Amino acid sequence: MLFNPFNLFILSASIHGLLFGIVVLFSKKFNAKPNKYLAYYILLVSLNNVYFWFLDTNIVSHYNWDYYWLFPIQWDLLMFPAFYYFIISYLGSKKIPRYYMYPFYISFPFCLFFLLQQVYWKDSINIDTVWIQGFYNVLSYISILCTAFAIYKGYKKIVTYKNSGHSLSSIRIGVLWLKRLLLLAMAVFFIWVLITIYNNFIDGDIETERITTYILWISMSLLIYWMGYQGIYHLGIFNQRKKIRENLSHLKVGCNGNGFNKGKNRYEDIDRTIRKDKLYIDPSISLSSVAECFELSEGYLSRLINKNTGLNFPNYINNLRVNEAQRLLKDPSYQNYTIVAIGLESGFNSRSAFYSSFKNHTGVIPSEYRKQANVS
Repeated sequence: MLFNPFNLFILSASIHGLLFGIVVLFSKKFNAKPNKYLAYYILLVSLNNVYFWFLDTNIVSHYNWDYYWLFPIQWDLLMFPAFYYFIISYLGSKKIPRYYMYPFYISFPFCLFFLLQQVYWKDSINIDTVWIQGFYNVLSYISILCTAFAIYKGYKKIVTYKNSGHSLSSIRIGVLWLKRLLLLAMAVFFIWVLITIYNNFIDGDIETERITTYILWISMSLLIYWMGYQGIYHLGIFNQRKKIRENLSHLKVGCNGNGFNKGKNRYEDIDRTIRKDKLYIDPSISLSSVAECFELSEGYLSRLINKNTGLNFPNYINNLRVNEAQRLLKDPSYQNYTIVAIGLESGFNSRSAFYSSFKNHTGVIPSEYRKQANVS
């Protein structure tokens, strides 16, 4: 048997992935459709890695197990739809195209037949193993094409979502981490393609093939860790933001500045409307959008805000956001909510922007502020 740090790492990552997937699937805390697809994907990658580990360590030969006892099911034909379904369900799509599963449905009966033939019908049905190996090589190429298609479609979905319009009452899901996920998936995909080409068309020594295969499976193991924890983390933040937003029953949709008093109390009316309708929780709010809302020029609105607050427009809006964050951080109803969810739901578009503005405004970071508020 062959044991080394590489295949031991792959085994530990696979066991971790299997446990993670099972916990997510059966936990009420993670009972959301995107979490389910995330768990399916991680389980499938882990099963694929476990299969590779059995072959790489030669346990099958050592214990005189027939190779076909571990006959491969083409898990990667299930991995690519699970990956794509996770992305589109995370972005809020309710329609899941089932035809992505067809390659697996079509190939599975053949895989099952070859397994039964090798285990039970070897004497009665004679099939050359070269033909079987060729069949699996074809499935590998089909998996590569399908995975490339899933990555492309996932990227298009992210771009479409990012460019789509939205109302103030809707919550925009952060897609930056999804873009990073796709980049990581593309890197693993290209490693997979290169190794497949090398193993099928280039005559190399066994050790070189083993090392290149280790690179692929270790990359997939790292993908398990990163995708699993990032997915759960961001979905948790999104669900917390939804609960915060549900409590804002008085929230208006979009600008409601038409018809305001255009007399000498102009600033007071603008400030009251922005606060009442919570326009500042929209991360895309700008001087031009507010000026258009109140039918004023940008220059006039900027001077009006500066004259009454001593602040420019961005700082004025950020102060309102910090005040909102302070209110939520002190509220016992939100003590178990993450600080990032509170910051994003206060109107900031990133964790770093929230922490920077909050410290500039209050002198302390949000976690310290929450701690002080709980003590008092």
